[in-house]
Amino acid sequence: MLHFRVHPATKVLYGYVPMVCGMISAILIPLFFCFRKTLHLAYILNGFTAIVGTITMAHFGIVKMPIIPDIFLVWGKFFVGYVIFNLALRDVETAAVKPKGVMAIRYPNLGFWFVHLFTLSVVYYLGQLLWR
Repeated sequence: MLHFRVHPATKVLYGYVPMVCGMISAILIPLFFCFRKTLHLAYILNGFTAIVGTITMAHFGIVKMPIIPDIFLVWGKFFVGYVIFNLALRDVETAAVKPKGVMAIRYPNLGFWFVHLFTLSVVYYLGQLLWR
């Protein structure tokens, strides 16, 4: 409900994005992490809500007011999900082996999220630049 107070959806349509992402993060993702069948979906949703939150909060922080601590909270949530995912699916011996080359940016490795963060940031920036 904090998202709804900070970004009221009735004034502007884009206020629904943080509200929906906040509800997904608070209700669906923890529920999905509880079951092995939905673990991959929880990991994907957790990662992409963290990326969307980071990009939109960084833009909001540049335009309105700085909210850097909130971005750190989102990435804390991401890394908690990352640890849960790794503990549930990977054994200790294979987790110690670091992927090399292109394998480092493939799902479910951490490079996958950095590539998507960079790419979605560029797309968001171009959207802001071209559709003003």
